[in-house]
Amino acid sequence: MTIKWNLKKFIEKKHSIYSATDFKKLISKNTGITISLQNICNYLNNNPAMIRLDTMEIICTALDCNLQDILKITPTKKTNKTTRKLSYKNTPHAKKGLSDFPNPEDYDS
Repeated sequence: MTIKWNLKKFIEKKHSIYSATDFKKLISKNTGITISLQNICNYLNNNPAMIRLDTMEIICTALDCNLQDILKITPTKKTNKTTRKLSYKNTPHAKKGLSDFPNPEDYDS
């Protein structure tokens, strides 16, 4: 899955904001909530590995945008799995016989 984080480009293009301090002021003005300058710098300069939904809601409310405007997710294409030839070593345990030799009592005389 490919995740593309476009927050910095979005605020530059749509709101003409080029600094983290100005972005912090916009968030405080539009939502009344203060986010630390360090966190804002991380959101602008890095692809966040994890971000709370509450924080995403605050950012989208402050920017008057949808989540799709700043975050694009593209699923990866499924690759065909190559099939392996079964041998004794990679045969699933459930398909292996219970014993090495057949029991003669199981056959009719």
